[in-house]
Amino acid sequence: MSDSSAHGKSGAPLALPVLWKCLVAPLLLVSANLALAQEASNFDCLIEPWEQVDISFADHGIVSFINVEKGQSVATGDVLAGLESGVEMASVELRRHKANLAEEIRAAEASEAFSKRNLERLQDLYKNKAVPMHKVDEAETDVTVAENRAMQARENQKLAQLELHMAEEMLGRRTISSPIDGVVLERQKAVGEYLEEEPVLSLAQIDPLRVQVLMPVALFGQVKPGMRAMVTPEAPLADHRNRAEVVVVDRNIDVASGTFGVQLQLDNPGDMIPSGLKCSVNFEEEQLLATSP
Repeated sequence: MSDSSAHGKSGAPLALPVLWKCLVAPLLLVSANLALAQEASNFDCLIEPWEQVDISFADHGIVSFINVEKGQSVATGDVLAGLESGVEMASVELRRHKANLAEEIRAAEASEAFSKRNLERLQDLYKNKAVPMHKVDEAETDVTVAENRAMQARENQKLAQLELHMAEEMLGRRTISSPIDGVVLERQKAVGEYLEEEPVLSLAQIDPLRVQVLMPVALFGQVKPGMRAMVTPEAPLADHRNRAEVVVVDRNIDVASGTFGVQLQLDNPGDMIPSGLKCSVNFEEEQLLATSP
């Protein structure tokens, strides 16, 4: 061979398959990884709400009020709508009155205390033979009856408090509050309509946002939770570029398309970016190369 031929330690020329394994194959592998990383720098994506909730009443009845309109922002705990609840409110007031009545207990406890004092006096008189035994027996019976009445009065108050709690729970089923910080997507019903289980409002949490991406199977294993990427919404919000974090990588490959799904979390302070936009997501090439096999 000429001077440019490859030789081993013994000076014998290396076979071409060995030369391929030693020099050419690794270079091609690196080139392939670089090509994949470059392809991964620009993927189409879709911006969706982080969470979407259909709100309905736990009870049935006629809609009395709806406090929000489509597109309005809501905070967790805000009262959104209510059903007619005059009967339930009256029931709460009645049971609250009963639960707060202490006169029955005070009267029963006073009667109990008096009967005990009377028994003590009669017992002293009986020791001095001033009263017959049947008077002491009657006094002991009076004490027992008074104790039972006091106990029953206290139990009645506990029962009234439980009934009040139940009435308040029933009244609470007539209103709905927001379970999330978000915006009203849709208002399905109006005041005056009779409802059973139908949704009244649809809400969406848009801070953070969820970014859905489909990536080719060739990159499976190179995108991992915790990696960050740049998300660019479509016009006219293309200048609202922000970093997002990978939170979910699907473990299922779609055979037909040869892709797998990736979800990213995109912070959206001030709700500046609406949901429903198309976008592009860019992963840094260094990240993909660092995780390539």
